[in-house]
Amino acid sequence: MLAGLVRTIRSRLLYKMLISYSILTLVPLVVVSAAFYVRSDQLLEKKETETVQQDLNATASKIDARLHEVRKLLSELGRQEAIRSLLLMDAREGTNSDGEDHRRQEAAAAELMQSELEQARNNVGDFVDNLYLINKAGDIYATDSGKRLQYVSAFRLLPFEFPNVPQWAFFTDYRRMACDLKLYAGGAAMTSETEIGMLVLTLDPAKASQLYENYEPGTFYIANADNLIVSSSDLSDIGSLLGSGSLENRLVVRQKSQTSDFQYVRIATAGANALVKKQTLFALAVTLAAWAAVFITTYQILKRITHPIRRLYRLMRQAELAEYRLFPNIRGQDEIAMLCRGYNQLVTRTEQLIETNYKNELRVREAELKAIRMYINPHFLYNILEYISVISQSPDKAKYVPDVVRKLSGIFRYSITPGGTFVPLATELQYVESFLQIHQYRFGERLQYSIVLPAMFRQAAVPRFMLQPLVENSILHGIDRLPEGGKIEIEVQEADYHLEIVIRNPSSEEEAAPDGDSPRASEKRARRGLGSGMDNVNDRIRHHFGSDYGVKLTRDGGFVTVRATIPIQIWQEESTG
Repeated sequence: MLAGLVRTIRSRLLYKMLISYSILTLVPLVVVSAAFYVRSDQLLEKKETETVQQDLNATASKIDARLHEVRKLLSELGRQEAIRSLLLMDAREGTNSDGEDHRRQEAAAAELMQSELEQARNNVGDFVDNLYLINKAGDIYATDSGKRLQYVSAFRLLPFEFPNVPQWAFFTDYRRMACDLKLYAGGAAMTSETEIGMLVLTLDPAKASQLYENYEPGTFYIANADNLIVSSSDLSDIGSLLGSGSLENRLVVRQKSQTSDFQYVRIATAGANALVKKQTLFALAVTLAAWAAVFITTYQILKRITHPIRRLYRLMRQAELAEYRLFPNIRGQDEIAMLCRGYNQLVTRTEQLIETNYKNELRVREAELKAIRMYINPHFLYNILEYISVISQSPDKAKYVPDVVRKLSGIFRYSITPGGTFVPLATELQYVESFLQIHQYRFGERLQYSIVLPAMFRQAAVPRFMLQPLVENSILHGIDRLPEGGKIEIEVQEADYHLEIVIRNPSSEEEAAPDGDSPRASEKRARRGLGSGMDNVNDRIRHHFGSDYGVKLTRDGGFVTVRATIPIQIWQEESTG
């Protein structure tokens, strides 16, 4: 189907020009629209990036302020004597204190830290989760009754550069952000021997996300330097790597925290916003409408150009079939109109020449046919009269002269009777039989004949006196030269949808010689008139029916066969050839 469509387009100038002009129109419109969209997208993306960056800076400053307050609070707790005394007491007593003393210490520490926690929540925010105090032996004093700390050892391994300066952990503890402060003996260097314990403050992950609640879920994260998410409005994202999901076609803006090793990540939709998309769709609709208008207009204009050309082509194809028609209603003075007028002049001149040549051809053919018939009639009459002279000299055959004259009269009347050039085949064979009967009076038993005419061919049209010269050749060059005589066979048949009349007769050795005889033998046969009658018949058939038809002579095994081939046509009384 596609191949047929391509062939149709390639065969029609209208379609090819229409597609070419449409492409030439559509491509610039598409390029302009695409350039507008891309440029607008770039400008809006740049503007949106700037806007997102400014917004992120403001949010980062807000969160940094809160984180700084947490670090400040933890630093103040680390300097309280009650906290440090509790840790120093644990260090001195070790495992020697009884259970009662230890419980009193836990209760005192819990009461102290709970008080500090309440104060921190009031001063900093309710996102502060719990406080944990861990002595060097690993005992935990916490505001959390469950003492939930997931990575105690990891807190001990956090690096600290300055004493009494809290450090935010780069990992989460039960999805909570945690700030750690290592405590050392007063005035001592920061070594593992002088370490007396540490303070850990955790943030509630759900309440911590309220610091950036103005953002849509999945558009803001707090991550460490390795892109590990430590805070998100979706708690299931905490602990996963940022960017493990698809961030294609997303705008990612990062801002480094000023108070920690965290980074704030803002994710926004990249590219044109809804307004630009609407404008782009509008531009696309305008482009398609403009293209459709150009397509229709181009089609109408090209149709006025190609329609006369196509019509002229059809007229020329008809002229190939000898159907000459003029191009009607020529309007305008352009090149197409000039071409159509030139075609009309050519057709008019061609018709005039055809008519003149046709009339001249008719005159020539009529003159040739008359000349042939004028030759045949006297020649035939001369031969018959000579036969009458011969048989009248024989006393036994002289009695046949009246019948011969009667048959001759009928043949002669048939040859000069006015009428059409064509006659029914049955009529032609009737007079051929009369001709053979005349010669039977002369040759007697030496001449035999047979005529086979199927009923279906009785009304076939043949040129008048077409067969008589062929039969006369069979007698003159066959029977007459054989002392024992022979039989002439005439058979009508169909061969390859043509009418074939076959005349077969025996021939003498001289006549049966190969075609490659010497020129002298050929001259001898020509002087005797061999083939003159057949040549005349062949010329007449070709005049009437064309060069595909005619007479053919073959010799085989002492017999000569003449085949006259003509088209099968039914004779009509008004037929004139």
